[in-house]
Amino acid sequence: MNPLRNRHRGSANSVLGRRHLNTTSHSEEHSGFTLIELLVVIAIIAILAGLILPALAGAKRRAATTQCLSQLRQFGLAGGLYANDHADFIPPNLDGENIPLGETWVQGWLGLPGPDCTNTLYLKQSLLAPYVQNTALWKCPSAQDVTLGPFRMPRVRTLSLNAFMGSSVRSPAAETYRRMSDLIQLSPTEALTFIEERPETINDGAFSLQWDFKESQPSGWMVRDKPGHLHNRSGNIAFGDGHVETHRWINLGVPSVPRNDFEAPNDPDVLWLQRHATWRAPEAIRN
Repeated sequence: MNPLRNRHRGSANSVLGRRHLNTTSHSEEHSGFTLIELLVVIAIIAILAGLILPALAGAKRRAATTQCLSQLRQFGLAGGLYANDHADFIPPNLDGENIPLGETWVQGWLGLPGPDCTNTLYLKQSLLAPYVQNTALWKCPSAQDVTLGPFRMPRVRTLSLNAFMGSSVRSPAAETYRRMSDLIQLSPTEALTFIEERPETINDGAFSLQWDFKESQPSGWMVRDKPGHLHNRSGNIAFGDGHVETHRWINLGVPSVPRNDFEAPNDPDVLWLQRHATWRAPEAIRN
């Protein structure tokens, strides 16, 4: 055997070995992310999340608003169907606790909350039950469940009927409407019928407003029942012709308002509600 040939072969193997080691070492150095690269990726993900999550939340709110509008439209249509079946009469709507069915369109006193907050029986017995048979339509999908003692249960109703509609009360202070054909000065397209009410303050089936309201005396304006605000400070409303709208409140859309009646001088929300709830003779407005 030629020793020179073996020597060259050994040298070649050594060179190849070193090249293999160098290649392996170079590959291992670039087999993962550096700390800076990881931080950049995390920062990009955080930015994207900051952009996407609010958009998703907004889309969820809009979907809830649309669903609530659709549900309330069923009540706008049901009011018209009831009138068609009952000689043009609007469902009776006397406000107060323990009012018998027939004097009011739906029973139940939801209270602070009370047990009626979770009782669907009154909804099934309502005068509008033949037209709105699904009890799930009676509450806004954004309304939170009710806590009664150790139990947490779904709230059953978050809507009311304008107290001037279907009322048997006659007063010189404001018009009340027993029949759909009574909507003359206040047109059906402008007349508020069913309205979302704040879940934390809703009680009977009537949405009550100030009777002795005088538009020319804004210092005496009052808030009684409070409109719903669960749709980005807005609430859904049905009108006499059956159409529905989402109305944004300026002051009454804040997260918390007094539960009891309170003074609201010059409040534009009070003025809007009064103008769409009833018609007052010019002398009643001025005096």
